[in-house]
Amino acid sequence: MIIQDTMPATVLAVGRLMAGTAGESRRSAHLFDLHSGGSHPEFLHARCGAAMPYDHLEWIPVGSGMPCERCLGLAGSVDQTRLPRPSRGV
Repeated sequence: MIIQDTMPATVLAVGRLMAGTAGESRRSAHLFDLHSGGSHPEFLHARCGAAMPYDHLEWIPVGSGMPCERCLGLAGSVDQTRLPRPSRGV
């Protein structure tokens, strides 16, 4: 049984422009914050600020395609502890 209240308000998705809608250099994989709801806007905004037509997007698995560097930079900081480098004595 699916309980509707357990669905997150925002889902992170990876998408890019479909083949034939843009040149290969513009088909990088962007991060999109999708909001729950039945309708979708005409344009979706990636985390980097790029606006893309909803009906020209293809959704791809995480790790696929060439990532947008700006979206990756804005993906959220993961709090990782820096490990010492034994070879450098740091």
